Amino acid sequence: MRKSLILMVVLAVLFLVACNSEEGATGETKTDNGNDKDKVKIGLSNSTQDIDFFVALKQGVEQGAEQQGFELISVNANNDSAKQISDIEDLVQQGVDAILVNPQDAEAIVPAIEVANAADIPVVAIDRGATAGELLAFLETDNVEMGMKAADYIAEQLKERYGDYTGNVVELQGLQGSTAARDRGEGFNKQMEEKYPNIKIIARQPADFNQEKALNVMTNILQANSDIDAVFGHNDDNAVGAANAIEQAGRFKPLDDDKHIFVIGIDGNRQAIQGIENGSIDATISQVPIKMGEMAVEYVKEYLAGNSVEEHTFTRNFLVTKDNVETEDLWAKELK
Repeated sequence: MRKSLILMVVLAVLFLVACNSEEGATGETKTDNGNDKDKVKIGLSNSTQDIDFFVALKQGVEQGAEQQGFELISVNANNDSAKQISDIEDLVQQGVDAILVNPQDAEAIVPAIEVANAADIPVVAIDRGATAGELLAFLETDNVEMGMKAADYIAEQLKERYGDYTGNVVELQGLQGSTAARDRGEGFNKQMEEKYPNIKIIARQPADFNQEKALNVMTNILQANSDIDAVFGHNDDNAVGAANAIEQAGRFKPLDDDKHIFVIGIDGNRQAIQGIENGSIDATISQVPIKMGEMAVEYVKEYLAGNSVEEHTFTRNFLVTKDNVETEDLWAKELK
């Protein structure tokens, strides 16, 4: 009798544990109506997590998914186009309701987008676009405009120094094949050629949005050129790498010295903001990657609800210098 009673108690406890375990497992992903099958599942394919900007982009998507009650599957291409294609094919196989992608390469990503198109899965490109394939939407910063702003900033600094728009400038290009590098270079060079023809671009080399490569490239440029007035990095990692090379070469001079080399980048990342604060970098053109990621998720929500969304959206960009670095709302200070 006693053995039977003990057995009944054990079975009752196991039954309660099983019930609680099942509730805990489903509680993490269930929707408000408790039906997991109704939960929207989206995929994010990020080109890399080695750069602050893309970490912030992912943070924005994560925050947006949490706000909308979506399940998020996030994958990292690690700067490898072949891996990114494979990752997106896997997301399609997992039956996601939408895919957000930051392409490693605008042309190489096309087959992956076409796979999603064939499966009738909407694709939203963020920050970088694609040369073909059907996109529900493309959110980016106006890269041409940012390149033009960089040219204007450098030109005004050189006019203040020399009394005219003249001087020697270095351009450290971004990742070849990306729409961001292409458009930033286009805006910068067009502005220089049309508005400031007496400013010479004495060196133009790819640094691939990579800080270490930028340091090495800029080191070689410094050795070959004794007279450099300014550097435009296609992103802040390029700018930080250039600033480090200038420091290591013993060429850093304070702002009020005529030998000071002006350095400007794009993104508004933490190292650039710190550089502006300590004087090693003069300016950056900040984007809003966290907001961009949140907006991409919002677009998916609207589309799935049967509403139309903008096919091409430019998000905000703005110049950051020592004059406003303490007063602007900067994503670098929101990054977790």
